[in-house]
Amino acid sequence: MMNALLHSRRSWALAAALVVAPLLPSCTSAPSDLTLNRIEVKSVQRTHVVHFAPGTAALAPSEADSLRAFLRGSVANINSVTLVGGTSSIADARRASVSRAIETLGLPYNTAPADPKFTANAVDVTATGEAAVPPSCPKWDVVGPYDPSNAPMRNLGCATSTDLYLMIADPRDLVAGHALAPADAQPSMRAVEAYRTGDQKLNPQEPSLSGGGTGSGATTTSGGGSTNGQ
Repeated sequence: MMNALLHSRRSWALAAALVVAPLLPSCTSAPSDLTLNRIEVKSVQRTHVVHFAPGTAALAPSEADSLRAFLRGSVANINSVTLVGGTSSIADARRASVSRAIETLGLPYNTAPADPKFTANAVDVTATGEAAVPPSCPKWDVVGPYDPSNAPMRNLGCATSTDLYLMIADPRDLVAGHALAPADAQPSMRAVEAYRTGDQKLNPQEPSLSGGGTGSGATTTSGGGSTNGQ
């Protein structure tokens, strides 16, 4: 009788263990994937093509503007700028034109060895440095499968980070901000002084603060009154 009771208890214990075992992973700490959906600052290398008209080495104004916009906006902290072109004499002249445009921005640059395979009417400008990179999401392929660890969804934060990257006027501000300009308190101080003293000269853009101004054709008498046209 006792043996049968022990055997029954062992059977129930084994059955309970089999039922509870799949639920145990849900009690473990869940890994976090939230960092995957943040804007990150990374070392990048980006290339811009400066085009030239056939047979000329003159840098068109539109191409110069495009080059300046690339160098000012593509990478926040530029480490190096490299020029790549062909082996012909006109290719050398085109690299020189691009070099002069880069020098006006005060950026260091270097010229790569001439590439005999480079035959385009252009010069490649490659900038390396740091830039803000948006998250590579969403990841819909991981939505839905069984996850006993209750890990956060891999798409959390994706919309917020992506929208911020797309809305900001200058992506370089995501890498480093701008120093505040010196505050100019003089206009505010003049306005306060004009209010306190009623001196029109301190704040000429405002009407007289004393309330004792005279209109056209009015004269002030010694008794404090005024006469019009007399």
